[in-house]
Amino acid sequence: MKKKMNADVKKVMGIEELLQWAFCQELCKVGAAGDRLTTVAGSNWSVTQDMATLGTLIDKSPNAFGVIPGFIEDGEPHRDALLVGEAVRGLARIGFEIPAGWMPFPEMDDPHGLIASEVERVACEVRLKGERLSGRHLVALVTGAAILGRGPDWHCEQPAFRMVSAAGKPRWFVKKTQKDALGRVYEFETDGFDRKRSRPVSGAYRKYELSQMMRGDILSRLDWQLWRDALGFLADSLSGRLHDHAIYAFVADRQPWVRAAKMRAQMQAVEKAS
Repeated sequence: MKKKMNADVKKVMGIEELLQWAFCQELCKVGAAGDRLTTVAGSNWSVTQDMATLGTLIDKSPNAFGVIPGFIEDGEPHRDALLVGEAVRGLARIGFEIPAGWMPFPEMDDPHGLIASEVERVACEVRLKGERLSGRHLVALVTGAAILGRGPDWHCEQPAFRMVSAAGKPRWFVKKTQKDALGRVYEFETDGFDRKRSRPVSGAYRKYELSQMMRGDILSRLDWQLWRDALGFLADSLSGRLHDHAIYAFVADRQPWVRAAKMRAQMQAVEKAS
């Protein structure tokens, strides 16, 4: 005789695997038969992804969980999948912050402080707009990663630096002070080249700039960390609440680029030694 499976035994999964199962296999059943959750406003992100993946626009609206219904119509969605879906929707009510001094490129050389300055500029922009730190963005990140089976792409190259130039020649700068109408002294930067004498003025210096834009790389690494933080939040909030599943302990891995840089350095050291 076959042994009966213990009803109390739960299937243990990582939070990422659980999300993929819920969104790709179960939550697409919601609305397949035209139930009430079909008409709830969902995320247009799913429609966009389906159009990009399948090369066509599917004539259906996303269901309450941002998933196109109707691909799997056999049966009702698993009760645990519904709990997962509701937990993801619950992310819309929370948000995250970018901490002061945030630096998503610790593995990169920044001799002129240009990377740090660009990160701070973009971080201030994101804080001001607020959209990327909102719960709606978190829902889109988590849902998209579950459907695609991967998180945001954080890979990028060390940027190059170049001297600030004009007409093919490096420019010179100098700092000066001046008083305003109220007698307050302020400092400003101006041209540091004496054209009459054809030489830089005393105290003049040259400046460097990034040779390429980093805004996209900064936002990609921010999205990675927001996604990992959201996964940690979901793992904690779902722990002990699922009927037939349990979740492995979650490891955030918020800076995989540091580990990747160390591995590259080790490989280069081995190549040099061989």
